[in-house]
Formats: sequence, C-alpha cells, structure tokens
Amino acid sequence: MIRIVPLFAAVAALSTLASCAQRPGGVYQPQFQPRAGQGQYVRPEWQRPAPTPVIPPVDACRSRLYAGLLGQHEGAIYIPGLPGRKRILKPATLEDSDIEQVIGIDPDPFLVEVRDYLPDQSLYAPAIRTISDRLSLGPEFEDRLTIELDIDGYVQDIRCA
Repeated sequence: MIRIVPLFAAVAALSTLASCAQRPGGVYQPQFQPRAGQGQYVRPEWQRPAPTPVIPPVDACRSRLYAGLLGQHEGAIYIPGLPGRKRILKPATLEDSDIEQVIGIDPDPFLVEVRDYLPDQSLYAPAIRTISDRLSLGPEFEDRLTIELDIDGYVQDIRCA
C-alpha cells in the first residue's frame, strides 16, 4: 500500500502539470464560444450617434423660425406683427386682357402681386402694392423675409430675399 500512495501522487502531479502545460496562464479553462448574438451588446437604434444638423450660416431674416407658417392662409397670419422687413408675393393676373397681349407675357407664371411692408409698420396695409414681372422683382435683401403665396393665399415658401 505504501507503493500505491507515491504512485498515485505521481500520477496526480503529472496530470496537473499536463493540464497546466496546455495554457500559458496556468489553469486550463475551455474557450467560451457564444452562439450568434449571444452575449453581445446591441446598441438600440435610437442611441446610435448621429451628426448634429447644421443650420445654414446665413439666415439674417430668421426665415427658419417661421417655417411653421407653411400651409397657413395669409388671413390667419398677422403679417405686420412679424419683425423686420417683409415682402409678400402672390400670383396675379391683369384685368385688361388687351394689355397682356400687348406686353406679350403669359400672366400665369410670371406676374406676381408684390406687397412690401416696412420694418415697424403697425397698420395692416401694405406700404407698396404693385403687380410686377417675376423676373424684375427688384433688389434682393438678405434681411428681408419673403413669403410666397399660391393663388388661393396659402403660404408656399418662406425665405430671405
């Protein structure tokens, strides 16, 4: 029985050394192989980083502030209450059809009714109301809010011009 104990101790020591020799760090542990998608953190779509939206560098008349007016009727907007210079463009037609033939311009796409408002105008009356050709609207001002209406008076476009 004395011979069995040293033999048993020798076998135990060799098996321990053999298992330690398979792994350089010491104790042998099997490599964990996860199934597809198991144990991996998946970031939700709403937490994924997104680039910061860039505001255009020049918006002197703050036209982006009034983007909520798109689709509104002009009667529902207190236009003199908007700060700064304003101009409203609305499609127009001439009442006298002979003048249209003399000028030679089709009134539908080119003629617009132009209403200019002064910066601190408090009355609901335009300072200047003219019918003009769209190609010759006059000077462009970066700080002037231009509101373009459709034929029925609904806001179609808001920009600085």
